[in-house]
Amino acid sequence: MSSIVIAGNTSGAITIAAPAEAGLNTLTLPASTGTVALTSDIPAPVAVVQTHLITASSQSLTADTTTNMTGLSATITPSTTSKRIKVSVRWAGEFSVDSHNCVFGIKRGSTAVGNPAAVGLRSVGITTSMIGFYSVNNDSTPETAIYSYVDSPATTSATTYHATVTHRAAVTVYHNQTVDTTTNSDSRERLTSSITLEEVD
Repeated sequence: MSSIVIAGNTSGAITIAAPAEAGLNTLTLPASTGTVALTSDIPAPVAVVQTHLITASSQSLTADTTTNMTGLSATITPSTTSKRIKVSVRWAGEFSVDSHNCVFGIKRGSTAVGNPAAVGLRSVGITTSMIGFYSVNNDSTPETAIYSYVDSPATTSATTYHATVTHRAAVTVYHNQTVDTTTNSDSRERLTSSITLEEVD
């Protein structure tokens, strides 16, 4: 197998080698001057993982206990230990009682990330819900919580993130639906929720 070696101006070289296959292969060079792009110069594709929850469900919460929300978890494997992970959460649903006393957050495995420091008995999280119109078992619009956090897991092992919720009372949380799950009405909306992981530099 023959090859062509192009020496650099000061050091280094580029070798163009013929493939170890029969047949005629043609390499056509451009007519203009320029710089050869090396594969090392091409950015690696960005890793993105998403869990998109389209089913309606409910789960019970224990008072003042941070709980992973059903179905809102995703796993990503960072390519290097220096990579950071942007976690984006979008939740829709309702609580069986007043939702003013709830906070939403993120866990990496079993560790909460992105929260402020705890102060006394105060609940801590990244955000709370945005209420449209709330009325238990009446015409109501599901609440939403939209938030994100850029985490530094410092690992190349598979890492799982969970969207979490904490409520001051023992309540039921309804995902992607209103509290009234039986009435067939256009005022009982059904929505979707998601958690998205994106590897960033």
